[in-house]
This record gives sequence, C-alpha cells and structure tokens, in this order.
Amino acid sequence: MRKLSILLVFAVLSLVSTTTFAQDAKEEVQAAVAQEQEKVEVQISELPEAVTKTLGEQFAEYTAEKAYKTVKGDKEVYYVKLVKGEEYKKVLIDAEGNLMEKEEKVEESEK
Repeated sequence: MRKLSILLVFAVLSLVSTTTFAQDAKEEVQAAVAQEQEKVEVQISELPEAVTKTLGEQFAEYTAEKAYKTVKGDKEVYYVKLVKGEEYKKVLIDAEGNLMEKEEKVEESEK
C-alpha cells in the first residue's frame, strides 16, 4: 500500500511539472511570435550605417520612403520600402547590412 501511495504521488507530481513546463514553453513561443510581428516605424535617418550602406550600394536608383524596425529570430532587422517612379520594392536588411529578403518590383497602384 505504501508503494502505491508513493507511486501515486510521483505520478501526480510528474503530471503537474509536465503541464507547467508545457505552459512555460507555449508562453515563450507566443512572446517570440509577438516580438517578430511588432514593427516600429523609424525615420530613414535613424537607420544603422550598415543598412544605409547596403541601400546605397544595391538600390542606388531607389529612394527610401518608409522604414520599420523589428526582430526576426534573434536579429534586429529593418523593412524598407524603396520607390522609383511608379514602382517600389520592399527589402529586409539586418542591422549588419545583410540583405535578407527582397520583394521584387510592384506597381504602385497594387499597394
């Protein structure tokens, strides 16, 4: 009988600790997703030098219209909307100036 009681207590404690761990993991994932989704608009003049350099070197014919700062994974990144006449591009550049994503030319009327 004593062994059964000890086994029951162990089973209950295991269940409680597993549930707590699962809840903590779920909250961490939700916080990470929320952090990635939060974009904060920044002034073009506030972009890091490395980002500005990449824009100048790879997109010299475009003008930066809007920029947003966010976190993707564990990196600080910047979404920048570039405009040239009737077209625009959206690029994603990390704080070190590495081009991570690029949305090709889209007609301005398709916004």
